[in-house]
Amino acid sequence: MRVRDYSRPTTLNPDRLFGQVAQKLAVAIITGAVKAGELLPNEDDLRSEISVSRTAYREAVKILTAKGLVEARPKSGTRAAPRDSWNLLDPDVLSWHFEADPNEKFIRDLFELRHFVEPSAARLAALRRTPADIARIEAAFRGMTENPPYADTTIRADLAFHEAIFAAAQNSTLQCLASVVTATIQWTLLLKSVDDRDFFVASLVDHEHILNAIIQRDGDLAAARMAGLVIDSLNATLTFLGDAVTLANLKIAKIKHTK
Repeated sequence: MRVRDYSRPTTLNPDRLFGQVAQKLAVAIITGAVKAGELLPNEDDLRSEISVSRTAYREAVKILTAKGLVEARPKSGTRAAPRDSWNLLDPDVLSWHFEADPNEKFIRDLFELRHFVEPSAARLAALRRTPADIARIEAAFRGMTENPPYADTTIRADLAFHEAIFAAAQNSTLQCLASVVTATIQWTLLLKSVDDRDFFVASLVDHEHILNAIIQRDGDLAAARMAGLVIDSLNATLTFLGDAVTLANLKIAKIKHTK
């Protein structure tokens, strides 16, 4: 399963060979094709799927080790690490999760963290925002309202809206968690129905309320509005997830019936 990646580019270049190898191995670990404690596929194993050099393979393993997905120990080989060792907030690790089937527990965990973090960012943004911050948030909101629902330009404007709020909070450590918001928005987009205009319209209203609270410098109201948006998004995402699972089961049943 794959959704268009709207996150910011990372230091890992997917066009480089070692980046492709790292992604291939990471997805195998995340999907459970290679389970915790199992040896990683070596260069020869991967050659049937992608071009691999020894140098690229070693560089990929080094990257995955730094991100906690791989453990390399003397005499025991290079093995997949347990999930509790993964750096789950790393932008690449978050992005690789979109290659796997949706994991409801992980989606809930991300939204739960977002619910802790983003209302606080909205509160600080309301108290600390500058005229330039307001202009940036307003421009992003206009991008959401002036473009068709779920168009690329609209989605990027949505992400820009949330990024602008984190920037307006003027807290560099808090801003590091903005990738969580990007990930939850992408899960919602991945699972939603294409023609779900009701969710889009309701979301626009929520965003406008947040913008107005920040303009009014009402930190408590901004936090409350943002918390409401996060909860609404989680509920919608879980509904979309249930619909997607039901549709997949119906397709499987239909295939079995026709055999």
